[in-house]
Amino acid sequence: MNNPSLLMDGINDAVNVLGPIRNQIKSNRKAIRSLIHMFDGVEDFRQPLKIIYSLDDILCICLILAMKGKFTSFVYAADYIRFKAKYFRKLNLIHGNNIPSHDTLRRIFMYIDANELRDIILFKIKNLLNKIVEFANSKSKAQPKIRLLSGDGKTFNGSGRKGGARNVNVFNVLDASSCCCLTSIPLSDKDSEIPAFQNILSKMNLQNTMVTADALHCQRKTFEIVGKKGGLITVKVKDNQAAFKEHIIDMLELNKGKVKKFSYNSCEYEILHIDWKPNEQDFPYAKSYVRMISHKRIHQADYNPEPQYFASISDSAQLIMEAIDNRWHIESDFHWFKDIYLGEDECTFTDKNAIKVMATFNNIVYALIKVAKAILGNEEGKFTRMRFEEETEEILLKIIPLLEGQNLSNLLKENMRGAKKKNI
Repeated sequence: MNNPSLLMDGINDAVNVLGPIRNQIKSNRKAIRSLIHMFDGVEDFRQPLKIIYSLDDILCICLILAMKGKFTSFVYAADYIRFKAKYFRKLNLIHGNNIPSHDTLRRIFMYIDANELRDIILFKIKNLLNKIVEFANSKSKAQPKIRLLSGDGKTFNGSGRKGGARNVNVFNVLDASSCCCLTSIPLSDKDSEIPAFQNILSKMNLQNTMVTADALHCQRKTFEIVGKKGGLITVKVKDNQAAFKEHIIDMLELNKGKVKKFSYNSCEYEILHIDWKPNEQDFPYAKSYVRMISHKRIHQADYNPEPQYFASISDSAQLIMEAIDNRWHIESDFHWFKDIYLGEDECTFTDKNAIKVMATFNNIVYALIKVAKAILGNEEGKFTRMRFEEETEEILLKIIPLLEGQNLSNLLKENMRGAKKKNI
């Protein structure tokens, strides 16, 4: 994220915490077996007497393929496994000539539960980062920061067919503060994002959380859900809410004396805190209206500094500016990584459950690479993507032990003891 001070940045905390103990994080050769056992939590839908391949082994292979950016179709994945059979035998993931076919992979992706896959690994990564953040806060005695939660849709551009079904839109909810995508939901169209996001938010704990999304989600009901649950939200207001946008413009003009001006990260802000009794023109729980002009593209040919308008439940100018500045992290970092490095746009699946499973694997890879960068440090970290492709199992050997909880706890305790000795 872009230099947040009020928003939580778990990866930055991980870099700071793991830095002093980086050399103590040893590769564990048993990590692949530990990873396989993690997959035990995914229910095997197959009939026991007809099982040839272990589901745990296949899922582990699929994760490795996703990490290498080699999973864009079932046919290509099966061909890659066959071509690299010696490599997978060395990892004890395939046995003899029993190599899963593209039909086997397709069937598994169509029927396994993507949420179980998410819960057993992605949430372990999230818990790992939460533990690091708590440790960092305890050392600095800092107040808990606000996490950034972003919702945005992403099209699987290879999922449609000429003259037939359109490309599937997958709605992602990213905890940008911990680089973990909490859910990926295939939807029939863009407008379906609104009720999907509202349903997700209504089930979440939104305390100490700032929600951002594109202008489509500037909805009264969304503000009401977030406000009732004690959360914060900052959303751009466009012509999909024309009357509300005009109301914001009018309020900024009528209350010029109360508008406060700020400069933040090449953007100019005018922020009006609502000190009147809200009426039917105001959104539920809204506390601030914002006019922002960005100068980030001042050296670009398409530089066009038109004012943009936002509504927020927060009354903290700094937090509002950070939220606006980082609102596209989900698109410029998360979605970009999945397309450029993992080839998600080339994925040719059409079944919605298979698409959700593939998106979940890619979400896990995104979180893993962020953790890997924190472990490897700045010098080695810049080559992390190359290492993911070339030394996939070596990366896993360092990360997986930390996900098992006790290993990280022991490292942090040892670090605390070392710090106390230095102070004596």
